[in-house]
Amino acid sequence: MGSRKLFLLVIGLCFTLALQPLAAQDTAAPKTGTDGLPWWNDRVFYEIFVRSFQDSNGDGIGDLQGIISKLDYLNDGDPNTTTDLGITGLWLMPIMESPSYHGYDVTDYMQVEADYGTNDDFKQLVAEAHKRGIVVIVDMVINHTSREHEWFQDSIIPGSEHDDWYRWDASETKPPQTGPWGQEVWYKLGGRWYYAVFWDGMPDLNLANPVVTEEAHNIAKFWLDDMTADGFRMDGARYFVEDGSRLADSDSNIQWAADFKSFADSVKPDSLIVGEVWTTADVVAKYVPTSFDLAFEFDLAIAMLDSARRGTNEAVTPLQLRTLGLYPNGQYAPFLTNHDQYRLMQDQGKDPNKVKVAASMLLTGAGVPFLYYGEEIGMIGGKPDECIRTPMQWDDTPPDAAFMVGKNCRTNQDEYNVALEDADPNSLLNHYRTLIHLRNDHSALRVGAFLPVASTAKEVYSYLRRSSDETVLVVINLSKREITDYGLNLEQSDMSGTYAGGLLMGEGAVAPVVILDEGGFNGYKPIETLPPFSTSIIKLDQDNNID
Repeated sequence: MGSRKLFLLVIGLCFTLALQPLAAQDTAAPKTGTDGLPWWNDRVFYEIFVRSFQDSNGDGIGDLQGIISKLDYLNDGDPNTTTDLGITGLWLMPIMESPSYHGYDVTDYMQVEADYGTNDDFKQLVAEAHKRGIVVIVDMVINHTSREHEWFQDSIIPGSEHDDWYRWDASETKPPQTGPWGQEVWYKLGGRWYYAVFWDGMPDLNLANPVVTEEAHNIAKFWLDDMTADGFRMDGARYFVEDGSRLADSDSNIQWAADFKSFADSVKPDSLIVGEVWTTADVVAKYVPTSFDLAFEFDLAIAMLDSARRGTNEAVTPLQLRTLGLYPNGQYAPFLTNHDQYRLMQDQGKDPNKVKVAASMLLTGAGVPFLYYGEEIGMIGGKPDECIRTPMQWDDTPPDAAFMVGKNCRTNQDEYNVALEDADPNSLLNHYRTLIHLRNDHSALRVGAFLPVASTAKEVYSYLRRSSDETVLVVINLSKREITDYGLNLEQSDMSGTYAGGLLMGEGAVAPVVILDEGGFNGYKPIETLPPFSTSIIKLDQDNNID
C-alpha cells in the first residue's frame, strides 16, 4: 500500500468524544469507553514485577500488600491532583505459585505465589485499585507449566491421567525437529522425549487436547470471576498450538487464542485480553481483534527507540503510519521496553533527554500505552534478565534482592529515584506525570484519530490527535540542537477555517494556523524556536475571527 493511500486511511479514522477524569469513575465493571471505543483505550497501563516493586513485611521480597501501599503513587483516586503518576491500569507479571523468582513456570494456577501473599491479598489489591480508577490484569502463562507441576509429574508415566496433557515422543533417538528460532526443544525423561519451546524446566502443555483447553478455561474463569481480575496478558502467545512443523503462529494457534478470548468474554464480557506476539507487525495484526483485544507492537517500539536514540523522525514516521493501517482503530499496545529487554535508560545511552522524547512519543501517540515500572524514574538495566528486574528505586537505598546475587547488576539509585525526582519539576518522573495526566484529561490524546504531520526538519516529529470535540498538535524536537528552520505540512483533514493555539505543554508563543481548502496546512511554524529535546503539546481551537 502506498504512503498516499495509507495517509488517506489514517484521515478516515473515526473521531471521538471527551471523557470525564478516569479516577472519578467506578471501574469495578468497566464497559465501554469514549465514543464507543473499548474502555481500555482510555487507559495507561503500568507493568509491575511484584517481587521487585515494594516489600511490605521486611522479608526482602516485594508483595501484593506492598503494591497496595504504593497505589497512591500510581493514582491517588483524586482527578484534581497531579502529584500521582496518573496510571489507570496495572499488568502484574506472574503471581501464581512457582518455584522460580520470575514465576513463568507455574505449579499451581489457582494459588497466589506464597512469597507475594494470598488470594485474599490479590482481591484486596483489585478492590483498592478499582477505588482509584485502576484496572488490574495478570499474566496468564498457559503455553507451558513448571516441570514440577503435578500434571507433568504424572504425565511422565505412560498411560497416566495426564499423559497426553503434554507433548511426548517415544522415539529411541531425539526427534530432529528444532524450535521456532532454531533452539533445542526436545528433552529426554523416563525413556521418552518431551517438548518445551522455551526451556527444559517449562514443558509445553498439549493445548490441542480439549481436556487441557477445558482446564485452561477453568483457570481463566477462576481469575476473572472468583479473583475479580479485569483480564490477562497472554504470555508466549505464538506457541500455544503447533500444526506439524508450523511451531509458531499456526492457524490452530490463532484459533485456540480466539476460542480462549471468546470463553473469557462469556465469563466477563468486558475483560481485556492482551497478547504477547513477539514478531513482526504484519503477523501480530492477524491476532487482533478476534484472538486478542490488543497485542504489543514490537516493531513500533523499536522504531520509537531508534528515533529517540538517533534524534530524527526517520525510523518512527513510516512505522507509525504502517501500524495505523494494520490494526482496527487504536487496537494495539505500544510500549518502549519490558521485562525481557534492556531498560529504556540503558537503551538510550543513559541520556535522560532521549528518554523524555521517547516517553513523549509513547504517551501522546495512538493505541493503549504500556510502560515498565521504573521507566518513569530512569532506572538502568541490561542482560541477564535479573538485572532488568531490579527493585524499584524509591530512594537512594541500594537495591537488594536474592535473585540478583552473583549477577553483577548495576543500578543508579543515587541519581534516579522517586524521592529525589519528586520535587524536581524537570525530572523524568514529573515529565511522565505531566504526559500521563494530559492524556487522561484530553480525549484527543487518548482516542483521537492520529494524523501524521510532515516536517521539513527531520529532527522534528509531529502529528495531530483529533477527536470530535478537540484537536491537539504534538511537536517533538528529537535532537540536541535548537530548531528554528522547520515547517509543518498536513495534506488533508476535516478541519476548516483558522485555529488559534494554546500550550498544554512546552514553552513559547503559539502562532495561529489557517486551514487550506483540503483541510491541511503548509509551512506552519507553531512555535518560533523549538528547544533541544522539547515536547510541545498544543491545543488548537477554531477561531474564524482571526485575520
